[in-house]
Amino acid sequence: MWHKVPAAAGLAAALMLSACGDGGEVSNLTFDDVRRAAVGDEAGFRQYFDGVKGQRVAWQGKVVEARREFGDDYAESGLLLVDMDGAGAEDVSFAIPPSKLADFQPGQDVRFTAFLREYELRKGTLLLKMEMKAVE
Repeated sequence: MWHKVPAAAGLAAALMLSACGDGGEVSNLTFDDVRRAAVGDEAGFRQYFDGVKGQRVAWQGKVVEARREFGDDYAESGLLLVDMDGAGAEDVSFAIPPSKLADFQPGQDVRFTAFLREYELRKGTLLLKMEMKAVE
């Protein structure tokens, strides 16, 4: 079931590191563009997303938290939570190597480049799944 995403709601993005080659021009698509599009109905957003899927974006925000996580079979990974709209809450999250966790501190500016791949809706929050290309 599709739930409308409130305009003030955070947009979460799962960004995964990839061994794929870097390439493609950076789109002028912004985080706010995607968040505004998610406020409508599911069919409208699905059509919108099909049009932006695969685009390479370069966005920036502020680190909320960098933490260690454990997945299946206790596989260790790093998770970086980023505030994209200045509200202080995480809007974007993505995997980073655990060895890079110490490089990111709360309040620090962070920039990343990624490809939009897919989306899903979880508890009223849009989750963008992206293929990470670079983070600094």
